[in-house]
Amino acid sequence: MGAVGDAAVSVLREAGVTLAAGLTDSEIDSVHARFGVDFACDHLDLLKTALPLGERWPDWRDGDDAELQRMLGWPVESFVWDVLHQPVPFWPASWGPRPTEAVEIERTARKNLAKWPVLVPIYGHRYLPAAPAPPGCPVFSVYQTDVIYYGPDLVEYLRNELKVGALPREKWTFRQRVPYWSQFVEVANRAECI
Repeated sequence: MGAVGDAAVSVLREAGVTLAAGLTDSEIDSVHARFGVDFACDHLDLLKTALPLGERWPDWRDGDDAELQRMLGWPVESFVWDVLHQPVPFWPASWGPRPTEAVEIERTARKNLAKWPVLVPIYGHRYLPAAPAPPGCPVFSVYQTDVIYYGPDLVEYLRNELKVGALPREKWTFRQRVPYWSQFVEVANRAECI
């Protein structure tokens, strides 16, 4: 379809990932209707070119809606879990004083995280921001409050994840930053810095 989709599919093919026909416009509309999210342009370009299938790849065509919803909710749910359960409480200074009651802690965390861009799963716990994110956004690995860059953009992420001609991390060039998420990565996941 487009340059990003074609380059991504080339990496996926080289890695032996099973590919189905790309999503149609009506299937993309169905994803929006069911989950309330829109794919960012790079992600959309890939999914219109081909749909990666297999373990850990979200099947936006025939996948179980509950599993897809779980994957979509993972960044916030796992972040909130850390806020509630870490032995040393994880609490960003920008969220104000930490409440004492668990219900209020969770409510405040969710209210603040709702300001962060929605992340959409690519593979396992690797995510791109949802639309209206610009082209060239980084891919994040999100596991609770352990959030790192896993690629400076979709194609380089796939090369890194699938071990197909990946650049060393020190040679990655980032064209975009994602509000809140990029800042969190760049301050090494330290709550006091966000």
